[in-house]
Amino acid sequence: MLFSKTALFLVFLLMTPLLGIAENTLSLEDVAKIRIVHKKYEEAWLKGDADAVRALFTDDSVLLPPHAGKPWIGLKGLNDFWFPPNAPPTKITKLVVTLQSIGGDGQLAYTWGTDEVAWTTTQGGKTTSASHTGTFLNVLKKQPNGDWRISHHMWDDALTKH
Repeated sequence: MLFSKTALFLVFLLMTPLLGIAENTLSLEDVAKIRIVHKKYEEAWLKGDADAVRALFTDDSVLLPPHAGKPWIGLKGLNDFWFPPNAPPTKITKLVVTLQSIGGDGQLAYTWGTDEVAWTTTQGGKTTSASHTGTFLNVLKKQPNGDWRISHHMWDDALTKH
């Protein structure tokens, strides 16, 4: 009986990595690089630099926006959602990304936190402003060169108070 309990325990220990149960093993350097990705994300949007935004995402990235009804996959999906060719000119006027948590295993990482975003859109000679606060969740993949890129980006708007 003791042998079977010991064997079961050893099998569980050997299978744990396969079950995705892992410690947070990110190095301090990885955490710093992940923070930089989020800072560059803010800066790229505030500069209106679509190429710099794209450069922060993996080629097979997945956007999961609120109320979208479907994921937007790959750089084509990212472009179709954020940078469609016939969209009215839009300028991000405020973007504050506040990281609440960073974790991962050295090859994959996750971050979550809050964001505040404001923008203007000009259409037909009229400029309108909009803004929202919300939460986000990012999954990042470490690249062969040691840099981190966002592979999955999900966000939500805060509920409006009535």
